[in-house]
Amino acid sequence: MVSSESQERTERWRRLLSNTRIGSESRPTLAASSATPDAARRLLDERTAYDRDYDRIVFSSEFRCLHDKTQVFPLSTSDYTRTRLTHSIEASCVGRSLGQQAGLGLREQGVDLEPARMGTIVAAACLAHDIGNPPFGHSGEAAIQHWVEQRLTPPGTGSASPFQTEAEWKDLRDFEGNAQGFRILNRLQSRERRGGLRYTAATLGAMSKYPRPSVLPGSREPAKGIVSEKKFGYFQDDRELAELAYRELGLREREPGVFCRHPLAFLVEAADDICYAVIDLEDSAKLGLLPMQQACELLESLLPEAPRSRPSRHLETRMAQARAMAIGELIPACVSAFLEHAAALEAGTLETSLRSLRPEVKKKLGAITDLTRRYGYESERVLQIESAGFKTLGGLLEMFACAVVAEAPNREERKLRQLMPLECFQRPEFAAADDEAPPERDEAIRRLSPYRRLLCVTDYISGLSDSRAVELFQRLSGIKLPT
Repeated sequence: MVSSESQERTERWRRLLSNTRIGSESRPTLAASSATPDAARRLLDERTAYDRDYDRIVFSSEFRCLHDKTQVFPLSTSDYTRTRLTHSIEASCVGRSLGQQAGLGLREQGVDLEPARMGTIVAAACLAHDIGNPPFGHSGEAAIQHWVEQRLTPPGTGSASPFQTEAEWKDLRDFEGNAQGFRILNRLQSRERRGGLRYTAATLGAMSKYPRPSVLPGSREPAKGIVSEKKFGYFQDDRELAELAYRELGLREREPGVFCRHPLAFLVEAADDICYAVIDLEDSAKLGLLPMQQACELLESLLPEAPRSRPSRHLETRMAQARAMAIGELIPACVSAFLEHAAALEAGTLETSLRSLRPEVKKKLGAITDLTRRYGYESERVLQIESAGFKTLGGLLEMFACAVVAEAPNREERKLRQLMPLECFQRPEFAAADDEAPPERDEAIRRLSPYRRLLCVTDYISGLSDSRAVELFQRLSGIKLPT
C-alpha cells in the first residue's frame, strides 16, 4: 500500500515536473494509449515535452553562438580549449547523470516518477544555463554594468533618465546573464508570439538558479547565505512570464516575485560547478599555464583512495583519467546530498549549494578553483583580452544605445539603427496581422519605452560572439573597414 506521505510527495513532484508550456493557452494532453497499433505513433508518444525542450535549445541560433563565446580563455587559438558551447554540452552530460540518479533515489523513497525524464529536464536546463552570457563572459557582464552606471541615470535623480522605476534601472546597471538566458528562451526566440518557443515550466524552473527580480521588495539587500538571492534571474520586462512559470511549478513565493529555487536547479548548479572546477583546471594545464603534474595531483585528491592501477606516465593521459574519475566521484556525492535533503528541497527551504553540504568536497573544489584562478583566469593574456573586450562592449553600447534611445536620431544614428536587425524591436503585442505589413523600423522603435529600447540593444550586443563583437566594434570605429 502506498503511504499518504508518498502520495503527497508524488503529487508535489508531478507539479514540479509540469510540462505546461509557458505562454501557451492550451494545457498539455495525455499521450495516446500504448495500445495504439501504429508503431510509429507509439514511438512519437515516447518523445516527451522535455525531449522537445532539449532539441529546441540545441537547434537554436543562440546555442550555436556559444561556440565563439568565452569559457575561460577568450579568442583562444588552441583547438583544445573549451568554449561556452563545449562547456554547456559537458555540463549537460553531467546534469543528465545527476538527474537520472536523483530520480532513481526519489523512486526508492516512494516517489512515483520517471528518472529518465528528470535526467532530460536537468540536461536541457544545463544546455541553456549559459545561453544568456554576453561576449567575454563575466567580463562582458561587467562591461555592460559599468557603461550603464557611467552613462545612464536612475529615475528621480533630477536629470533625464530613460527609466521609470528603480527595477528598470537595476535590470541594466546590474545586467545579469542568467536573466538574459531566461529572456532568450521566453521572448527572443519566436518573438512574434507570447512565450517565444514556449518551453515547459519544468525546464524553465530547473534553469532558474535565481528566481527573483533585480530589486527585492522594500529595496532590501540580498540576504547573505541565501543562495537563490545571490543574483537575479529575470528582467522586469519578463516578470509576467517568470511568475507564471514559477507559480505553475508551485515554487514557494517568499515575497512578491521572489521564489525559492526549483529542486532540480540545485542539480544544474552542481553540474556547472563540477565542470568548471575540473575542466577549467584541465584547460589551464593543457595551455601550459600551470604544471600538469600539479593539476593531476589535485584532481586525484578528489578520489577517496589512490587509483588501483598505476597512473599513466604520460601526463596528458593521466590528466584525462583523473578528470573522468573525479567527475565520477563528484556526481554520486552531489546526488547523495540531494537525496538526504530532499524534504527541504521539495519544501523550498534549502538555501545552500549541494557541494556546500559536503565540506570535504567543497574544500577540495575550492583548492582547484583557487589554483585555476591564479594561473588561468588571471593570466596575462586573459586579462589583456578581457580588458579589450571591456572597451569593445562599452564602445558598442555607446553607439547603439544612443542611436536607439534618441527621439530624433541624426544621420549617423539612423545608420546605426539600420545595422540592428528589425526583429530586435519585435514584440508579440505589436505583431502584424497576416494581412498587414510589418511596421517600419522607426515606427517599431517609437512604440517601445526607452527601457525596452535599451533592452533591445543589450539583446543584440549580448547575442554577439566574441569575434563578431570585436570585428563590429573595429569596423564601426574605423579601425578596420569591411572587405
